[in-house]
Amino acid sequence: MDNEPAAAATSHDLVAARLLDAAYARAPLALFDFPLADVEPEKDRLAVLKVAADLLVKARLAKFDDEGRTSLLITNAGRYWALHGGYLAFLKEEPIAMGSGRGRNPEMEALRSEYMRLRLNTFWWSFGLSVAGFVLSIVSVIIAIFFGDRLLR
Repeated sequence: MDNEPAAAATSHDLVAARLLDAAYARAPLALFDFPLADVEPEKDRLAVLKVAADLLVKARLAKFDDEGRTSLLITNAGRYWALHGGYLAFLKEEPIAMGSGRGRNPEMEALRSEYMRLRLNTFWWSFGLSVAGFVLSIVSVIIAIFFGDRLLR
């Protein structure tokens, strides 16, 4: 059963899975010293390793340990996934929404959107009425300055 995602995974994903396991076993992992026998030309081997390492870093399962980006250090999330099935299990996992640990209900999202729209409308109406009140007060002050002496007689 666990081999089914491996059949659909790309070669970069498979190399990333091997890199994650190796980084878990020994850290930091020298990226370009990693043995990769199934890719023959040295240039292709280095390119595949670089793409696989970039996949791990982008997924925040590992980070580069040096400025030259040649050493890979596993993160806490990487340790978790190395213990719970590796990179291929991470790819199978259902993504969760950022900011919450549980999935959101579509009805609640629609309700939240409707209330946000109502709040924004209320804000703009109150802002407009505040501006109108300010303008009326300025007009009242101008009338008092220019015509106040006539009105007091």
